[in-house]
Amino acid sequence: MITPPSSREEFHGFQSFYENDIEPYLQGKEDARQSAVMHAGLIVIASAVLIGVVLKFGPFGEGNIQASIVSGMLGLAVAGFRVNKTRGDITRGLLERVCGQLKLDYVRDISRPSYCADFDRLGLLPNFNRESWEDEVKGARNGADFVFCEAHLKYKTSGKNSSTRTVFHGQMLVIDYHKKFLGETVIKRDAGLFNRFMKPGKQFQRIGIVSQKFEKIFEAWSTDQVEARELLDPMVLERFEELDRLFNGAKLRAAFSGGKLFLALETGDKLNMGSMFKPLQGPERVEKILKEFDLIYDLIDVLLKRIDKKIDGAFSVDVIREA
Repeated sequence: MITPPSSREEFHGFQSFYENDIEPYLQGKEDARQSAVMHAGLIVIASAVLIGVVLKFGPFGEGNIQASIVSGMLGLAVAGFRVNKTRGDITRGLLERVCGQLKLDYVRDISRPSYCADFDRLGLLPNFNRESWEDEVKGARNGADFVFCEAHLKYKTSGKNSSTRTVFHGQMLVIDYHKKFLGETVIKRDAGLFNRFMKPGKQFQRIGIVSQKFEKIFEAWSTDQVEARELLDPMVLERFEELDRLFNGAKLRAAFSGGKLFLALETGDKLNMGSMFKPLQGPERVEKILKEFDLIYDLIDVLLKRIDKKIDGAFSVDVIREA
């Protein structure tokens, strides 16, 4: 029995779909999962034996330790590749089925998407020179088209002591907004004394926001001060405050530009099938994925859904769900 994360109509009938489509698919992939894990284990064991032989008999003289380290790293890399390849294949099939049921378009492997240029131009992404992209989903909600994908961006330094570090790992979301913009407005997490380094560009000016709660969380800039103050009305400010709570911070940043809303969230890898070291049977993997889509629906609803009744108390995602 699968338990949907909410009573949203998108999840209606998912139990029968799970039983008739997803469950048989996962059962059919269990042998592939077991084979991948077994092969990876054998590769690790073989690497360990090779390292033991090198250290015991010393065929490389002073290079024995280096050879052992290289052998171990190579073995782990090959084992990881074997597991991740099968994991990717299973995840693709699983997400294709889930997205199809939710009436969403899904592509597993993608190159740098065209909208990345806007995220970069608006200062929503840090500098990077290594990148990987996956899990692009397209759909429509509340009369607005949206697209999101997962990005893993890294920066590798040059020189003798070069190193590589992750600078962004999460989701990039683009939503058609309900109005066009004359200027561009950018919202980022408040960085205290470092806010002056967060300015998106020379043409942007800081916006003074009357909401103290919003000011404690975010910093905002715009190329059109009048438009920005009209755009960031009290309800929009409360919506962003609720998003911060909904995603537990996640270094949320956003921009209003060209009739679209751009959001970057450092959530890590969310759309995945979970551990390869557990059997595929059972609803837990699918329930986890549905929770992620439920969260995306909450995000879009919080940003765009109209509320025609008076709100008693603080704005929240529960108010939006009931509207």
